[in-house]
Amino acid sequence: MNLNNKLVALQELLQAYSRVPPKTLAVAFSGGVDSTLLLRVACDTIGSENVTALHAVSCLIPEQDQIKAQKTVSALNGINCSYQTVPVDPLDWPEFIVNSAQRCYFCKKRIYEAIQQVMSHKPSPFILMDGTNTDDLLEHRPGLLAIQELCVLTPLAEAKFNKQDIRALAEKLGLKNYNQPSNSCLATRIPAHQQITRSLLTRIAKAEQFLHNKGFLGCRVKMGAGTVEVQVMQSDLDRFMTAAACPDISKYFKNLGFNKVFVDPKGRVSL
Repeated sequence: MNLNNKLVALQELLQAYSRVPPKTLAVAFSGGVDSTLLLRVACDTIGSENVTALHAVSCLIPEQDQIKAQKTVSALNGINCSYQTVPVDPLDWPEFIVNSAQRCYFCKKRIYEAIQQVMSHKPSPFILMDGTNTDDLLEHRPGLLAIQELCVLTPLAEAKFNKQDIRALAEKLGLKNYNQPSNSCLATRIPAHQQITRSLLTRIAKAEQFLHNKGFLGCRVKMGAGTVEVQVMQSDLDRFMTAAACPDISKYFKNLGFNKVFVDPKGRVSL
């Protein structure tokens, strides 16, 4: 199935979701390219007045990313639908803090329940969707079970969109974040079974923002056993190895309490 056929299939799904009875299409919006594309196609297909973006905000998402996501849902970028933040605090959830292998399941379920609770107070019926795609279904993602249990729809996956399709269509539609590096919540930087704390999340966020400010977009700062591993995009690896020799980077990391810092020699391969 080519990209145009997949787009038609997606549009038909969205029309069917919203038709009988008339419903608001609510998109669990992260600001990433997947949910941005879904939001844009939904607005183009059934009208932006019938679509709303629900953005869960917490200590797991750097403030800069929250601001960027909100700007994405604007007339300037061609997406001008209802936008609402849904504040959550995962550090209030004991099952999240212990950071078991099922952390993502517990977190996703809590967040989507919070979004559904917000939408339940709206005057019209709604359907909640998210940007899951076919590549996600091939990975080990405990959060997918929460999506299924809460009956969250995944139209991109149903229409057979993979990550490459999503970026290609996003570029075709003029979405500014079509080539934005993929990201995940800050908790993914902490190894399983290491307790998650606000202090640790804050330090990781500061370290990554420091590197972003130096032009290393898409970097990740991952905790180890008393060490920190920095991952940068593969295309940035040579430049980073040169920059890493500069004392300001090591000094900044040491000020954050990260004394043993290593660099992933392979880098991040894909967007």
